[in-house]
Amino acid sequence: MRLLLVIAVALALAGAARADEVRVATFAPVEDVSLPFRCDWGYDWDERCYRDDSDRLGVGGVDDKVWRAALRFSLDRLPPDAIVAAAELSLRYDGTCVAPFRRRRACDGRGFELEARPIYTPRWGAEREVEAGPALASASLEPFAPSEWVVWDLSDLVSAWQPGELPNDGVLLQLADWQEDFGASGPSFPSSTFVDPGLRPRLTVWYLAQ
Repeated sequence: MRLLLVIAVALALAGAARADEVRVATFAPVEDVSLPFRCDWGYDWDERCYRDDSDRLGVGGVDDKVWRAALRFSLDRLPPDAIVAAAELSLRYDGTCVAPFRRRRACDGRGFELEARPIYTPRWGAEREVEAGPALASASLEPFAPSEWVVWDLSDLVSAWQPGELPNDGVLLQLADWQEDFGASGPSFPSSTFVDPGLRPRLTVWYLAQ
């Protein structure tokens, strides 16, 4: 409902824009990885606090760290003068959660509140923990949720990326502050290298062509 409202407002602001000028583009991540946070900065940090660039994007706490998922999308296919009306990030939940020692397991039926935050670190590998801003969007998974798409409204963030008002350094997904903790496992979403292309993350952008 909010998405339809955003598009309607964008059309109204565009004045003479016709409905057929609203176009849709879908983007795959150019980079996605699970990043460790709140991990002890001991001498063996690189061994214990590795980045997980596998076919899954883990979110939640296991062992001595909490996982957050980072995704970056290129908007180069959008016309330079495109006006972003709405944008949604979609990840597929299939009942799989993170587990210790790089394993996965079936989720235990708990519900999850998942936040999306802008990343402010251009090179993710340059820092042990990337810098992220405040939560801009949230999505919920109800207890015992079936397999489904989890969707975050990133309209404001992508609208700032498109004209260069904010550097496009990616988006970080994590459990909500009140839920994230060591041992608080969370979803393990299919990543951009998942075997089934239909279940990979995607960013859908509705925009007005000038």
